[in-house]
Amino acid sequence: MNEAFYRAVVAARKAPSAHNMQPWRWRVSNGVLDLFADHARMAGLREPDRRLATIGCGAALHHARLTLAARGWRVTVTRRPDAADPVHLARLHIDGAAPVSPDTAELARAIGLRHTDPRPVTGDPIEPEELATIKAAFEAQHVRLGVLRPDQVLALTVATARADIVEPSDAQWHAELALWTGGGRIAGAADVLPLPIAYGEHDRAATFAVLHGLRDQDLDWLHAGEALSAGSLVATRLGASVLPFSAPIEHAGARETLRRAVPELGCLYLMLRLGRHATETAAPHSPRLTAAQSIERPR
Repeated sequence: MNEAFYRAVVAARKAPSAHNMQPWRWRVSNGVLDLFADHARMAGLREPDRRLATIGCGAALHHARLTLAARGWRVTVTRRPDAADPVHLARLHIDGAAPVSPDTAELARAIGLRHTDPRPVTGDPIEPEELATIKAAFEAQHVRLGVLRPDQVLALTVATARADIVEPSDAQWHAELALWTGGGRIAGAADVLPLPIAYGEHDRAATFAVLHGLRDQDLDWLHAGEALSAGSLVATRLGASVLPFSAPIEHAGARETLRRAVPELGCLYLMLRLGRHATETAAPHSPRLTAAQSIERPR
């Protein structure tokens, strides 16, 4: 079982996390695999409620349990196993052997292919049937995915473009908005000022969505991370990419704009850009922790 857990930890290294900080650590003991948040890895970032760290841990948890399932193990996952320990987020226990479905095996293979690609989306749009499949993968993890209309994206753009830039992450978000609102991106955008401007390729074929849910606690953020993993892997299978953004959710003004534009949204977790790239050339993979660095030795 330790070998199975080790393979799960290796796969979890490839999970998406904010700034690729990989804010988790694992501990193997007494036949179980425990997941802990490692908030020290997020030091220096604007992370007062530890939301982003927990979402990253949720993505690692989904990668791990999917890997175990794809290797023929039936696993029980206990989330927040110790109410007195807020950094102890999950415990995985192998119950025994289980058959592996072709869908599970294919999804696990997508772990090695998935990567975060920040390039402008210039390929073919995601078809409605494909979007429905991706949406179902997100929503199978106890969250909701709200897909934004172009006018709603414009409203968000205007709200955040008028906000003062106080953090580097804000500047990065404003630069992304410049791509979103490039020439011809949204009808009528040129009539709304001030808007950021960018030249060259723009995200004309992108789909924008928001991960949200009924509650806003650490368990909900953990589910949001699991959804981020599941939806991203299904998108990868369909030749699409998912690029998460936290800055729109961190801005109080942008959050309120989103809620006004889309009244059915609940508590907001992440904003996502979905799309395809016209070329296969992708940004290089970011450096990642080794499995040994992310496993805590039992004391």
